[in-house]
Amino acid sequence: PTTRALAVTGSDFPVIRESVETAAVVTRLAPTFIRFGSFEYFYWTQQHDALKQLADFVIDRFYPECRAAPQPYLAWLEEVSRRTARLVAQWQGVGFCHGVLNSDNMSILGLTIDYGPYGFIDAFDAGHVCNHSDEHGRYAYDMQPQIGHWNLYALGQALVPLTDDLDATKAAIDTYLDEYSRAIDDVFRAKLG
Repeated sequence: PTTRALAVTGSDFPVIRESVETAAVVTRLAPTFIRFGSFEYFYWTQQHDALKQLADFVIDRFYPECRAAPQPYLAWLEEVSRRTARLVAQWQGVGFCHGVLNSDNMSILGLTIDYGPYGFIDAFDAGHVCNHSDEHGRYAYDMQPQIGHWNLYALGQALVPLTDDLDATKAAIDTYLDEYSRAIDDVFRAKLG
């Protein structure tokens, strides 16, 4: 699951990274670009009313089935955890390395967003790192499942003012573990026929 490329716009304007390169912008489309970091921002700036407003919008627009749950925010966090687990399992199954897997690059819909420098491993290398600035291998191929789970903890922490229950929030996040286990097994079973 990923955002879709609409266009690539090039320019002769130079961009300086490690060397001088020509500029280009990829325009991508998605139902929303709301991400885990959107909730973290409101949490860390103590804007709990805005946090609630954003969470309510996301639930009403993208997860309406969660509204009927006894605890809608927890039901929604569980579903985000499941989608994230299935997404990461699909990455692992095709050897996809995101490159910059911080919480602000995690879609609330379980889509691949803001990846780059990304890559695919050509031959199995569990420690493959596709981002030259990731000197310690935080986002290496074999770390992606744990980082996906860790990013959910960052989202869960941001949602505690709405869930008001640390144990239930942790349990909602930890649905990732069983879902990932099932999803990665399904991915590799399908690959093996």
